[in-house]
Amino acid sequence: MKKLFILALLLGISSINAQKVINSGSLIQGGLDDGEKLLRAYITPVNKAIVFGLSDVTYTKNKRDDDRRLLLSVKLAYVSVPNADFTYDVSKLNLQHIEAKDPAKTIAQTAFGDSLKTITLVSKDHDLFGRPLYEFDTPTGSQKSALPLPSLGLTYRMKYTNLSVNVIPYVQVPTSDLMVGMLGFSVQQDLAMFVNGLQGKNFAVSLQGSASGLYGNAALDVKPGAVTVPVTMTGSHPGPYDNQEINIFYTSINVGAYADYALTKSISLFAGGGVNMGSSRILVKGNYPVYTSDPSGNGSVVADDVTDPLDMSDSFSRAKFELGARADWNKFYVQLNYNISTYGGLGLNLGYKMF
Repeated sequence: MKKLFILALLLGISSINAQKVINSGSLIQGGLDDGEKLLRAYITPVNKAIVFGLSDVTYTKNKRDDDRRLLLSVKLAYVSVPNADFTYDVSKLNLQHIEAKDPAKTIAQTAFGDSLKTITLVSKDHDLFGRPLYEFDTPTGSQKSALPLPSLGLTYRMKYTNLSVNVIPYVQVPTSDLMVGMLGFSVQQDLAMFVNGLQGKNFAVSLQGSASGLYGNAALDVKPGAVTVPVTMTGSHPGPYDNQEINIFYTSINVGAYADYALTKSISLFAGGGVNMGSSRILVKGNYPVYTSDPSGNGSVVADDVTDPLDMSDSFSRAKFELGARADWNKFYVQLNYNISTYGGLGLNLGYKMF
């Protein structure tokens, strides 16, 4: 069901035809248990990219003078997705009621996969003529190898301590019905405050902790019709299919340490490492049409309505190592970093020194 699967991806990739991909409701219509397994296989790369991306671009340069500074910045975490997570094998999902129509074609696309490839899934139950009771196609991917996650940052820099707030204002993602918002906090503490041997040096060591949360909401429009039913259908779809919505929640926590070295008054290099962990939750509310095999075994399909069909949560963690460089001028600065880890990638920070 593309509408549920792709919404998180739209946070960073608005170039996809969002309305097209979110107006299909096929996968959940093939049954809730199998639908959740398919959803998890399709959307997990997006969940990981967002959870890990929320912890990127959090480094803030140490300062040693007594003046306090307020910095405003635009940040972009460009999270790279491993090639192995562009596809998934339907035959390995342990589906109970659904299988690939062609046993030789079981590789489906994740949200980052090919934008043209699909496979057809069918009911494992058949009628008296050997026909599957229902069938539908898997969703295509975005054919993007990374997810860009932008935010705004505000950092208050004291002599040894930097306090930061990162936000995505609650706004509508272009070309979609999705509303998103993000709020994050981070603190970076220069150890020179406690270690005399680090004072007055071009070299600095600091500890950092950050926590972020992202929320998204969109109305859904899943109606009967995305599933092909070539056999007798029992039950009904009384509906109405309104008040459908999806809520998505992400949390991300990062703890790490950095070392930086001032090459010149304006140019500095930094490196660091740490542990990043977080969670995702997809909550689908409303009334939805679902097709299942007739439990009486009469070779027909039962078409029922199901309320609030999905509440799916996952947790993720990674260790990361980060390298970067920063250039400071009188009022502006630019910072680049590269994360070496699973779902690593580039980070960009463009800032303005307000005072």
